[in-house]
Amino acid sequence: MEVLELILLLLICVVASSALDQMISRVSLPLIQIAVGFVVALIMPHLANVHLDSEVFMMLFIAPLLFREAKESDRIQFWKNKTSVLSMAIALVIASVLIAGFALHWIIPSIPLAAAFACTAALGPTDAAAVSALGSTISLNKRQSTLLSGEALINDASGVVSFEFAIAAAVTGAFSLKEAVGSFAILFFGGIAVGLVLGFVLKRGMAFLRRRGYVNTTMHVIYEVLSPFLLFLVAEELHVSGILAVVAAGLLMQEHHGNIVPAETAQREMVSNSFWEVIVFLINGVIFVMLGMQLPKVLHPETMGGTRIPIVFAAMFAVTALIIIVRWIWLIVGGLHYKDPDTGERGIKAPGRTVKEALVTTVAGPKGAVTLSIIMTIPLTMTDGSAFPQRNLIIFLTSGVILLTLLIADILLPLLSPKVVDESRERKLKQARIRVLEGVIKELRHTLDEYAESDYAPAARLAIMRYRRRLMRERLSMDTCGDLVEEMAQEITQVQQKRADEIQSQAYDIPIADRAPFYALLPEIRASLGYFGGMENTGARFETRKGRIFLKVARLKKRDYNDDQVARIYYDTCLFAVELEHAAIDYLNEVKEKSPERAHVADVLLEEHEASLQSLWGRMHYGQEYSAEAEAKERAAHGFIYRDGDNGPMRLVGEANDPLPEGIRNVTGEQFKKAQQYADEVDANALEMELNQIRKLRYEGLMTESEARELREEVYLMQTSFFGH
Repeated sequence: MEVLELILLLLICVVASSALDQMISRVSLPLIQIAVGFVVALIMPHLANVHLDSEVFMMLFIAPLLFREAKESDRIQFWKNKTSVLSMAIALVIASVLIAGFALHWIIPSIPLAAAFACTAALGPTDAAAVSALGSTISLNKRQSTLLSGEALINDASGVVSFEFAIAAAVTGAFSLKEAVGSFAILFFGGIAVGLVLGFVLKRGMAFLRRRGYVNTTMHVIYEVLSPFLLFLVAEELHVSGILAVVAAGLLMQEHHGNIVPAETAQREMVSNSFWEVIVFLINGVIFVMLGMQLPKVLHPETMGGTRIPIVFAAMFAVTALIIIVRWIWLIVGGLHYKDPDTGERGIKAPGRTVKEALVTTVAGPKGAVTLSIIMTIPLTMTDGSAFPQRNLIIFLTSGVILLTLLIADILLPLLSPKVVDESRERKLKQARIRVLEGVIKELRHTLDEYAESDYAPAARLAIMRYRRRLMRERLSMDTCGDLVEEMAQEITQVQQKRADEIQSQAYDIPIADRAPFYALLPEIRASLGYFGGMENTGARFETRKGRIFLKVARLKKRDYNDDQVARIYYDTCLFAVELEHAAIDYLNEVKEKSPERAHVADVLLEEHEASLQSLWGRMHYGQEYSAEAEAKERAAHGFIYRDGDNGPMRLVGEANDPLPEGIRNVTGEQFKKAQQYADEVDANALEMELNQIRKLRYEGLMTESEARELREEVYLMQTSFFGH
């Protein structure tokens, strides 16, 4: 029961830390998670002492992390930098284990040498996920990124194997170099062999099922997520390294596609990536929270094992410093001898730059989730049944080193390698997205004009309005142009509200209860036209408290659009919206005449409001004869307002008991039904149009391949969400 409580508590802590991360932008997420774990351990200390079986811990935490890292690694870049990566992932780990291990044993003699080596072996792996989770805006070149990702992939395995040997020596009290080398060979090469064989079987098995049509997106994700656990268990049963088996299989099971892939494949990959992001986030979050839960143990004398607190902290700082210094020197030496494959120059020709890049790569390799998950597998007892020496102290020291490396990375990386935001790239991407949306809207409008009376027309109108809303959001997010668009949009809102107030002021003798249904429906109609951010409420307000109450009541009432009276309210409210659109159009035409510098934006907005006007008239006359030339006459005869005589006052008409105007049939309910019936089909076609626009613009050279790829991924994500819904 305690384990179940611990799991639930850890998940709650991860969620809470994620919320705190949004509030505290400067502090990195891992540090927030550590702090949350620290506070929880102070409040509920009994849960911090729950022990999980070491093999279960390794399988649940390390196996999926390494499998995902292996599948995401760049094999080409890894091969180009294989010497440097292997040097850092194996030789550097061994050097760090020996140097820091001897130092730890010298500072705290009560920690046996083998146990000290186990501690520093657990500190061998770097945590690439911790670097990305730091939240710092850092910039790494291609070689630095390759070294860090390749090192994080392999040194996890080398660290785990070194740790297992050190623990075996500490538990048994015996160590034979000959036996160690033989066992290492079996574990190392056996693990790789088993991983390659099982990875091949799993990959071919999935391909077989996919060819037969037995695999959907859900099954693919579950199959992939279960793979690392299966690989680890089988390898451990065969007495080889489960970690290396998982890494080897992950590398083999990578899937490579061309620049253009089928939509089904892209959707499957995006769902898989999203699912893995959640899993990796949870695993890292849980482990960092658990790290924080270990820190309060320093307050208990038994954690120190008789060692004075100053000595413990001295050992912690010394081990951290040694690991960083050894790593920095190692990278400097490697960097000075490194030969750039593109320029042919060696790092020794620019020693200053080489030293700085080495420092950045050094700091960008903090210890994290893998290290803590390894150290938590220290056994509780020796072979003779006695307690493992200084187990709690070793775990505390390791936790402290992880925390120090994270703090150093969080503080120094933004100073050493600040990331320069490429604003031009973001702007070009937005421009490309705007071109795509404009093209889709144009194509949808052409289709609607061609099939204006078809069953698909209502759904097509709504699809156009949704794309217009997306388009307007993109335009508003543009730099100076976006500011001008937003400014003019606000001015249009004021003009429309003024027109609505004029209409309402001239309807003073009509009871508020009769007017409220029209104003309650207006925001829905305007929202369907693409208005958002409060602009949809323009025109739908009462100045008095009584009017606002009637308006709220009217909004709560359920409407049956098959009823002729409700249809009349809908019809007249559309006419009210027509009046507001005409007010906007008149204003924009004035802007074009009086302000040439704003004429371009006015033209863009004018096109949008004319499209809204066309949409309103189309939905009001769906399924019946209508010509655009009759618009003025109909507005005067049946509009939301009319004039008594040539010079009479403007009057509000369209009370709930009024029939529909002559010649207008009630097809409102039928129209809504068809809009809902064909919405999915129209939306699916619109997304296909969006993909076609991206291909067209890429072919015409109006966007780069990277922009096209990013926009395609956005569409694939929408398709995934759409089909999932």
